[in-house]
Amino acid sequence: MELLERARGMMVGIGAGNLLGIRFEGWSTAEDLRETHPDGVREIEAKPGYPDDDDLAQAILLAEACAEFDALDPHDLMRRLWDWAEINGAGMGILTGDVLTHYGGDFPRRELRQQRRFGEEPSGEPPREPVGGKGGDAFEPARSVWEDSGRNAAGNGSVMRCGPVALRWLNDDAALARNSVISAAVTHWDPRCVWSTLLADFAIADCLRGERIEADGLLNRAEAALRAAGAELAQFELPEEPPPDVLDAAATALSSGVEVSDLRLDSGGIGYAPKALAATLWAAHQAESVEDGLSAIVSAGGDTDTNAAPAGAALGARFGINGIPLRWRERITELREDREPLESYAERLVARLR
Repeated sequence: MELLERARGMMVGIGAGNLLGIRFEGWSTAEDLRETHPDGVREIEAKPGYPDDDDLAQAILLAEACAEFDALDPHDLMRRLWDWAEINGAGMGILTGDVLTHYGGDFPRRELRQQRRFGEEPSGEPPREPVGGKGGDAFEPARSVWEDSGRNAAGNGSVMRCGPVALRWLNDDAALARNSVISAAVTHWDPRCVWSTLLADFAIADCLRGERIEADGLLNRAEAALRAAGAELAQFELPEEPPPDVLDAAATALSSGVEVSDLRLDSGGIGYAPKALAATLWAAHQAESVEDGLSAIVSAGGDTDTNAAPAGAALGARFGINGIPLRWRERITELREDREPLESYAERLVARLR
């Protein structure tokens, strides 16, 4: 399969996972969904008229940043996230909102989200100038919010936007590690978030290459890439190997014959980075098709759209754009009318890669 077909599948897969899961986000358990969808969630039930949700919107802005620069600039990435939260902000998580409030000096306006949910008219004003946009340490907001949480905030918001970094630096493991860490740490400083993002990106890269994923190989490659990146990543003080919860999530998801139910996506702190990693690795290793894989993950309940978005990236990369059901692709196009096609972001990234 040509890389471009896999790359297009990756970007459209993020949209498919996000939109398939968004209807059930956060409140549905696997038991609930068995009652309402006995054959599993198979159709995109999202309604028209909504802006891109945070999972997809942040993957898009990350793809744009990856395509524009030779390496991610954390100041640039924070400004993109702030501008998105000011004008759109749909689905923004609590942790990301706290970090952007610290960065901007005020809670983001979220104008399109407010318009859609409450009928508020957009101001038409451009994004405000963030307090943190004047220089300094781009990672300070994320680090401060994490420390204020008692060093216990490990949300899944950095894993949900995985994929573009894996494609952009597909042929350079050290650059992939460096940019994956930056993509996570600007909002999610916790080592569990950073390591979950890193392993998800490396797994998606393997899918883009058409390679089989094995737990030991994935961990060894990521750890070697971090060592190769060296001093550039010293400020993040990452442990040399993944934290225990991340290791457990990876080991479970990549075990032979494991079922989605074994991941327990609908219980125990559902918006947790290692859970999103587990969903992504299960999709990358176990699922037999895009439709079956995403249906299984969404039907498992929990943070359905955020688990399914990076899983969709892995599945789209594994099976290519033509592996995504045509009815889903047509529905995504319909729901995103007048917005840039997701395939075009993949094409830009492949052009930079070559």
